[in-house]
Amino acid sequence: MNGASEFAISASAAALAHVLHHPLYTLKSQMMFYGPEFRFKAFVYSAWKQPAGFLYRGLVSRTLGIMPEKAFKMQGWIIVGRYMEKHFESPTLSKWLVAGAAAGAATTLIGCPSERAMVLAQIQNKRFFAVMRQEGLKGLYAGWRCTLYRDISFNSAFFASRELFVLLWKRQVGLDPGAHWRVALGIPAGCLASVIACPFDVVKTRVQGRELKGVGYLTRKYHSGMYGFPSTEMTHKSC
Repeated sequence: MNGASEFAISASAAALAHVLHHPLYTLKSQMMFYGPEFRFKAFVYSAWKQPAGFLYRGLVSRTLGIMPEKAFKMQGWIIVGRYMEKHFESPTLSKWLVAGAAAGAATTLIGCPSERAMVLAQIQNKRFFAVMRQEGLKGLYAGWRCTLYRDISFNSAFFASRELFVLLWKRQVGLDPGAHWRVALGIPAGCLASVIACPFDVVKTRVQGRELKGVGYLTRKYHSGMYGFPSTEMTHKSC
């Protein structure tokens, strides 16, 4: 399979997967942004009243952004991994960590704008062009440092632990795991990586979900109407 085919397949798979679990992203963004003020019953009520309009906010911009993001992520992993395999005798943990970090950096560069637009739509019900009008291109990269820390930590942990699990499988079984077993081995790797990257993701979500009042600080308001949260306000310095 050539590079163009790998790129296209990665992009298509990422888009399909995101469409299927976008409502979970909405739930995650709400929980991370509102923190202890989040009320699951209020979330379910809003989802029940407007399932498409509430659960799928930001779907279009994020789906369009996630296709090149995931494709570049996989290409970053593949290119760096192949380079290190060519120049180093045997696979090592450091090689996997570096390749995963490269994949994470590529993810941030391409995916940060669409992720900002998605979070802002999920929290403030603002659209992509509202960010461009009020904050310009800089507004789309709000929270990029937090996003970079999250993506590097997640991808380094995920790819390194998955490759470690695959290596242990080969030693124990004596065979290369098939595609279905690689998926299964990726589940605990993904769980471990999520635990490591979660704190960065929380900070990123709170920065990216701020109201459009200038870059650098966020103003967080809890809406008593649609979401059922008490009215309060907090400010956080942008990372």
